[in-house]
Amino acid sequence: MYAPFPGPSPGEPTPPVIRPRRSGLNWARIAIVGIVGGLLIVGGLALVGSLSKGLNTGGTFGVPADFPIYPGAGLIGVNENFGPSGTTVNASWDADASLDTLTAFYVARLNQQPWAITATNAVDGSWKFRHTDGKMSGIIRLSGHGQRTRIDISLLK
Repeated sequence: MYAPFPGPSPGEPTPPVIRPRRSGLNWARIAIVGIVGGLLIVGGLALVGSLSKGLNTGGTFGVPADFPIYPGAGLIGVNENFGPSGTTVNASWDADASLDTLTAFYVARLNQQPWAITATNAVDGSWKFRHTDGKMSGIIRLSGHGQRTRIDISLLK
């Protein structure tokens, strides 16, 4: 058998094996990075698409799809918490309308199927409401300042 280098003499240490470095790209790493990057881009585009479909409509971030949102109200924020007693969703919107206009809108809409107003609090101006299927209840509070009104809801699902 042919050996390219003479073997070590007895008593001498074995020389280290030198392997040539590969030249070129590591295609496995490139493929993994490409797939992960592609998934991040697709996920980001899906998120942007769902946001552009209307932050002002129900069905956004835990708010039920059939919950009435005043037309043109801008979403301020949503917070969804999961707990042992159920899911709590707190959401706020800002509307360019007077408190009286929004009060009339929500009195009408929350007294139609599938919603019902169950109680009002004259002290803080909040109303309790529920979904007629009995699976959701909540509180809404409207606070106005001139031609701007803030809508705050807290839902228990």
